[in-house]
Amino acid sequence: MNISRKLLLEKKWAFILIFFILLFNPCFFFWAENVNIKDKCMTWVTCLVVGLALSCIDLFLKKRGEKLYLSILFILSIVPNIIVWSYLFISRLYMKRDMYWVIFTSHTGESTEFLREFISWELLVAGFSYLLLGLFFLLKARSVNSISPKKYGALLILSIAIVLTSMFLQYLSQAIPTFELYKSRILFWKENLVFQQEKELRKNLKMEVQCLLPDSTQHVVVVLLGESTTACHMSLYGYPRETTPFMDSLKDELDVYTDVITPDTHTFGVMQKVLTFADNEHPEYFRQKPSIVEMFNSAGFETYWISNKAFLTKWGGSYGIIAEESKHIYDLSSAKKTDEVVVPYLEKILNDSIRSNKIIFIHVMGNHHEYNCRYPNGFEYFDYKKRGDLEADFRNDHMKKTIDEYDNSIRYGDFVYHSILQKIKEKKGISSYFLFFSDHGEEVYDTRDARGHFMDNVYPCQCKIPFVLWRSEQYKKEVPEVAIDTTRPYSIEHVIFSLSTLCRLQYTDYDPEKSIFSPEYKVPEKRMVGKEDYDNEIVYKIKK
Repeated sequence: MNISRKLLLEKKWAFILIFFILLFNPCFFFWAENVNIKDKCMTWVTCLVVGLALSCIDLFLKKRGEKLYLSILFILSIVPNIIVWSYLFISRLYMKRDMYWVIFTSHTGESTEFLREFISWELLVAGFSYLLLGLFFLLKARSVNSISPKKYGALLILSIAIVLTSMFLQYLSQAIPTFELYKSRILFWKENLVFQQEKELRKNLKMEVQCLLPDSTQHVVVVLLGESTTACHMSLYGYPRETTPFMDSLKDELDVYTDVITPDTHTFGVMQKVLTFADNEHPEYFRQKPSIVEMFNSAGFETYWISNKAFLTKWGGSYGIIAEESKHIYDLSSAKKTDEVVVPYLEKILNDSIRSNKIIFIHVMGNHHEYNCRYPNGFEYFDYKKRGDLEADFRNDHMKKTIDEYDNSIRYGDFVYHSILQKIKEKKGISSYFLFFSDHGEEVYDTRDARGHFMDNVYPCQCKIPFVLWRSEQYKKEVPEVAIDTTRPYSIEHVIFSLSTLCRLQYTDYDPEKSIFSPEYKVPEKRMVGKEDYDNEIVYKIKK
């Protein structure tokens, strides 16, 4: 095969643009803490091979055809490359498919908050530089010659085959953000199309459920789902700052579980397990078995969903579809108020005329970023400058201020949770219990220069969550068989069985060995957080 040196020189700016697009992120791999040497090498090899294939395709193009080809490649690369570089810069993690799906499931408000919180001059400079360099290379690419497809047909076919193979093979496509993001978007769209179709089909997922609670009393269950709340920043769990004064004062009335983790570090993944029979071993149960709401509907409960976090969107995916199965839905997120907004709705439900048993799910914004937007004026309690605390070698003033804001949001959350509990206590003549846990935790410069909840290189504070139970005296008399051992290791992926025990539900799939409140509970052999083993991997990271 004889391709002239003159043609190759003429095409040099096109080749430079192609390899600039493909190697932009691998050049910063020294930041990536979640990519091993083998995968880094494979990414470089993949990018080089695909770069050669795309360059070979360019050999067959000239003038307007080449300009259009290169323009499409560059335009398609802008968003994926800048997103992946930004995530790599912020978290020191290379973005993989699961993280793309988190982006797709985030509503506009969450995305706007994330941008406001993490945008920096470095990110702006990097994005602007990428655009300028790419445009420079694109404008310089001007070739008037090309090779003939008839003469070099085998090369064209081989090049196209290499590109297509790298697109469709997962291990190869994840090396190239331009392929992976758009491919993930298509798969996500197809998945959500299936979800919407299954929304009607789920109505046929019936189950026979028997509730053995005594009929003489009305029973009210309140399940509070927190957001981004880590036990690491709660004085209830030993944190040195007084972030939970109300719960601290009620500690004798509460069962505070000390070793509970989440099965994932993002709401999308957590809710698919928490609200259904799905777990890490059987994710397919999300579709194949009824949800927690359907289960309580079948048991004769009046079901309620109060949410201050948006979920009723076309991309509601996991928990949006399940929340909509409730008989009564209150989506308060559009008001964009702090979490106190849920309390009047709870009070209204507690005082309505419906006399059947009730289960009320409350999903709050909790401690989701931006932290300083999670509490109203008057809750700016913590100030590291006045207190002189938060000292650590790696913490600068910005980090300490962020911790102040997160701790303020925890303290405000404590006030809201106490307000909810007080409304339940005020309702006389019912048997009730209140269960509070968070979807996942949050790392806020606890042991390293990192903030947020990442899907790779997970540290303990990202998955250690509060798990707190309060039971009325009437409930304790009626359901004395509940086993309380607050030291039990547990993952909330099996919370559906624990709620079944508390409500004395009987059904075919009930497994008491997975219920933390059952005398038959068995500690799981492994507690997985995503793909990492919590007890054998994650807990040891802070000891290194």
